[in-house]
Amino acid sequence: MKELDLRDRHLIESQFHDVKAIHGVDDFYGFGALGEADDTLWRSLGDLKGKRVLEIGCGDGSATLRFAKAGAFVTALDISEEMVELTKRVAKQDGVEKSVTALHMGGEDLNFPVSTFDVVYGHSVLHHLNLEIAVPKMVTVLKKGGIAAFLEPLDHNPLLNLFRLFTPHRRTPTERPLRFSQIEHISTHFSHFTHNEFYLFSLFAFFWYYAFKNKWLFRQTMKILSPVDRFVFGTFPFIRRFAWVTVLQYKK
Repeated sequence: MKELDLRDRHLIESQFHDVKAIHGVDDFYGFGALGEADDTLWRSLGDLKGKRVLEIGCGDGSATLRFAKAGAFVTALDISEEMVELTKRVAKQDGVEKSVTALHMGGEDLNFPVSTFDVVYGHSVLHHLNLEIAVPKMVTVLKKGGIAAFLEPLDHNPLLNLFRLFTPHRRTPTERPLRFSQIEHISTHFSHFTHNEFYLFSLFAFFWYYAFKNKWLFRQTMKILSPVDRFVFGTFPFIRRFAWVTVLQYKK
């Protein structure tokens, strides 16, 4: 697919995620497929009390609520107006609306003063963005010493890419999983970065999801095989690129 201008890209992304906000999503994420990676991403943020957090791609507001309940002041953005309205509703329902500002805004359009935020956060969002535009703006609005943390899918595993090829309805035509060359290029904007990969052999758990929709067997298989992944990634670092996702932490 040829490169689109930013306006067309945003239109495609917003329409796709508006549908998700209205109709909801019932898939393997509800089985806790990213649980271990999510926990690692959250721990990388440290103590959030009193911190100003910029959340890019707030989606259904679940992470927004968690930030607010941890004592942070959250500016939650999404390209989907429906997702923004959903986030506002759940924040009000949970009584944290005073700590949450939800805005309809793309990750390439960060219109905030320099050094506004202590944390920039995104869950499966970088691979939807034009990184050449978005990353410098993230750096600009992040305070010195602040962190930018993300969970992102990787583009190196041929079997995962085959799955993506045959399930185009699961994603927008404008998104692209990240390659390590992009991850390293982003790091040139920061003073320090770390990455931690998840899910290779544990992906066999998806058999239980697609064959039987069995949550218990799915989670048990993940639990058994995740230590195998950690051992393999630690022993043979070059295999890390074939993981499903990576958790990234950049420090300004």
